[in-house]
Amino acid sequence: MHSLAALIRNPRRASPGGCRHMCAALLLLIAATIPLTPAAAQITAYAPGEGNPNNIQLPIDVIASVGGRCGFAVSGAPSGSFDQRNFDVTGFTHDFLFSLNCTGPARVGVVSSNGGLKTSGAVPAGYSAVAPYNVSLHLVSNTAAVADGTCAVATLIAGTGTCAAFLGPASSTQGLRISAPSTNQTGSYLRVVAAAYNQVTGPTLVAGEYADTLTITLSAAP
Repeated sequence: MHSLAALIRNPRRASPGGCRHMCAALLLLIAATIPLTPAAAQITAYAPGEGNPNNIQLPIDVIASVGGRCGFAVSGAPSGSFDQRNFDVTGFTHDFLFSLNCTGPARVGVVSSNGGLKTSGAVPAGYSAVAPYNVSLHLVSNTAAVADGTCAVATLIAGTGTCAAFLGPASSTQGLRISAPSTNQTGSYLRVVAAAYNQVTGPTLVAGEYADTLTITLSAAP
């Protein structure tokens, strides 16, 4: 099994009287396994002039493998950063681009550590320390097949999340499934989106640094 981890941090600053800083992080974990498939061969040995029958079959087992794989393409893991000041007023949207390197169907799962952008410290009455946002996945393949899903980050908490589209960790039966091989194809992305925070109908975001960690897992899905 091979694993890889990458971390992206994104600072944010909110408007005066609202959220002062916000940072988001994307943590990426990949694991892939390659099975071995046995094959068989047979050799026949002959002994000319030694009577009839003059041959004997000698079975020989041959073990070989086909290089099945599922992971991110070289230089295809999500990377980069962005700085959205006053996100409570302006909202934000950002894409983390990546490329899969899977020779068969695969599933991608996402887990949030906080269920939202969260800040620590005391929270006065009428204020909130958690800012909601949405997470979307878009997966492309070697064919016309694509896969899409969107979930509120609050539904992406491991063990208790209710996101049916791609709650992680990914397995052969869980996560957003791309039905065709995807090898070094550009165009897949994870998108984070938040509208301007409505401070008329909802509590005001307390000033502070906001953060969340998204963990992406990838699994072959025959």
